Amino acid sequence: MVSKRKFFSIATMMFVLFFLFQFSMVLRDSKNTYDINSSLTEKKADGENQWTPSDSNSTTVIGADSSVVFVGNENGDMGTAISRWCTYAKRKLISCKSVSTYKADDKNLPEMMILESEKYADGDNLTTLETLEKKGVIIVFGCLENAKNIQNNKALMKFLGIQKVVAEETHLAGVKLFEGLLLGGEVTYNTSKDKEEKKRQDLELDVPWYQVGSGTKTYMVGLLDEKTGKNVENEDFPTIIWRNGIDYGSVFAVVGDYMKGSTALGLLNGMRAEALQYTIYPIVNAQNLSMVNFPVFADENNTEMLKLYSQSVTGIARDIMWPALISVVEKSDMKMTCFIQPQADYTDDIEPKSGNLEFYLKQMKEQSAEAGISLEYQKLDKAEDKVTKDTEFFENEKINYRFGAAFAKEKDLKGILKDTDSGLLGDVGTLVCDYTENQPVVSYYSDSVTLQTVTSDGMNYAYSDDIRMRSIQTALGYTNVMLDMYDIFWPQEKTDRWEVMQKRFSSNLLTYWKNFRDFDSTTLSESNARIRKFLNLAYSQSREDNTITLQTSEAGSWFILRTHGEEIDEIDGGSQTEIEADAYLICAEDTTVKIRLKEQELYYDTRKN
Repeated sequence: MVSKRKFFSIATMMFVLFFLFQFSMVLRDSKNTYDINSSLTEKKADGENQWTPSDSNSTTVIGADSSVVFVGNENGDMGTAISRWCTYAKRKLISCKSVSTYKADDKNLPEMMILESEKYADGDNLTTLETLEKKGVIIVFGCLENAKNIQNNKALMKFLGIQKVVAEETHLAGVKLFEGLLLGGEVTYNTSKDKEEKKRQDLELDVPWYQVGSGTKTYMVGLLDEKTGKNVENEDFPTIIWRNGIDYGSVFAVVGDYMKGSTALGLLNGMRAEALQYTIYPIVNAQNLSMVNFPVFADENNTEMLKLYSQSVTGIARDIMWPALISVVEKSDMKMTCFIQPQADYTDDIEPKSGNLEFYLKQMKEQSAEAGISLEYQKLDKAEDKVTKDTEFFENEKINYRFGAAFAKEKDLKGILKDTDSGLLGDVGTLVCDYTENQPVVSYYSDSVTLQTVTSDGMNYAYSDDIRMRSIQTALGYTNVMLDMYDIFWPQEKTDRWEVMQKRFSSNLLTYWKNFRDFDSTTLSESNARIRKFLNLAYSQSREDNTITLQTSEAGSWFILRTHGEEIDEIDGGSQTEIEADAYLICAEDTTVKIRLKEQELYYDTRKN
């Protein structure tokens, strides 16, 4: 039996603990300025200062190490990808319809010449390419299209480093990407027997079978099934991406369409890194999570939701989905930007409920997340009514939160520009759209608004998506993973259930992005500020002995340094983080950064392989 004295002591202690707990909650709530967007940067028209490459058919170019020549259709998929890469890499682009129309100037040779296919390397053109390669120009064959023609051209086979064309076409069981070309390490994309994993296999599996000879380095190979590959040595597997080092020069070759989209961005940076003693180039350094059409505030499609979850739409979002999202985000160390959808159907007379907005803004503040606006809808009498109705909702909530980011489908982008200068969208400095190759990964939408495309669908993630993600990370240190909640609230299939989506999203995010945690997690507004700096900066670099001097027009900008066995000893004017072997993330804290590399008696140079 507890004595009165002990009971009084216990009661007093419980009261004190309760008071302290309540006081801490009140104090935290009073300091939680939830209606202030701390990620927001003031919107300004700086797009007019954006650096862009000079597209030209000129036969000469000024700038010994800053030009790239593309031979092929400049308006095609590969030509577009090369142009975007030149913008990001701060390289001048020269487009030519043939090798012969480019007149090389020995004093101003291009750093790289990229051929759309091997058909541009016939006859005297091949001789020109051989001459350029001997002078130090990196030659890239963007896509080897015709195995039969290559087999009949022994000089071209030698230039490419092909020892034998085993078959004009063979079926692969998968693909293996070796470490070194792209960041993220080695990875195998093999066709799995598991039903869910099998859905990921969307790579080109019917390809020519090239065997490369000595003096080459392989970056990607095709994998054979047990029957076909039974008596094949590993080094004789079909080669998909490789480099032929002729006289310490570099000739790269690619089989398939990997250079015809955003995947080309990282491949080209990787090729430069492999061909040169070292490379240093600017990046964005921003990892983003876009939660699209979440949270929702209208109990639409409630009959179906009650049937599936025994809760209303707003109840599911708040009590089931939000805690699960917080758990995933905390495990991944990434930040969310939640694109609010007050309602989807503006014709059903079901209005958004008040009171929930404050809850979510407080929660987002605690998670260092950001609220954005979704411009999507299901039904609407007039498109302009969307912003008008949403403005009324936010005004009635009496919350002064300034939205810096908005999401829209790529097909709807053209009609949004007039709405981004005032009202609800007046502070929006960046737009986000679904993945599309029609738009660059990051760019200016207008002089005052940037555009960030989604790079990955966190729910539906295929092998080609992973290669593209690794490539964009290599080129830009950037990702934008999307989870679109629309199908959960308006389900069409069994896979549109929240428990299914949560499992896939969590598994994908915690698996495929784990090797890129050295890059910074950002909200979309924070990413917007970094993109502006990245697109507008100019830089130069030089090396004397073991010291690399980096000059940048933007203090606080980010770079990647890639070496061949050389390690950083000291850095002045900046800081560094080792991402992986021979790859460093550099923050240029000042406009001049000096990077001293450790003295080494001998290091392995892959350019000589």
